[in-house]
Amino acid sequence: MPGGTTRRDVLAAGAASLSCFLIAGQRVWAAPADAVAQHFTPDILTPLQVATLQRLGDRLVPGAADAGLAAFVDAQLAAGTGSKLMAKYVGVPVEQQSGFYSAALDAVHKALETTAVDELVGAMASDQVANWQGPPASYVYFLLRADALDVTYGTEQGFADLAIPYNAHIAPETTW
Repeated sequence: MPGGTTRRDVLAAGAASLSCFLIAGQRVWAAPADAVAQHFTPDILTPLQVATLQRLGDRLVPGAADAGLAAFVDAQLAAGTGSKLMAKYVGVPVEQQSGFYSAALDAVHKALETTAVDELVGAMASDQVANWQGPPASYVYFLLRADALDVTYGTEQGFADLAIPYNAHIAPETTW
């Protein structure tokens, strides 16, 4: 297994959602939050897109940056057909997701050059972003917010953080 991680290590992680990340020049299995904390190198997104996603994501769902939103999105884009991003479920073909997220994050970055993040969030929700150049802003808002919610609260730990009992009828194989 990459990075010296054994099969036993992966199995011992149990319900933790692990993905393979490039950290300090090595491929290692880690949870998205750990990958962000260890300064992962993205496979698909650019460092600027990662920073933009972390900044906007944390405003959409407080805690999303620390939960590993950028690492989660990048890992899911790299997974290809295994993607668990909301875009897959609303009709963005998997083979087009990398281009979609890149265009969306580039548009967000450009908008953040002239607009405060709080103001941008409100403008995105109502498609009122001046000079927006990307997929529809409200659609981007919806998808990024859903992904941020998923990585932040869509896990057993996320439920625990909200003090809500996690009562899955069938326990998921992974936390996403």
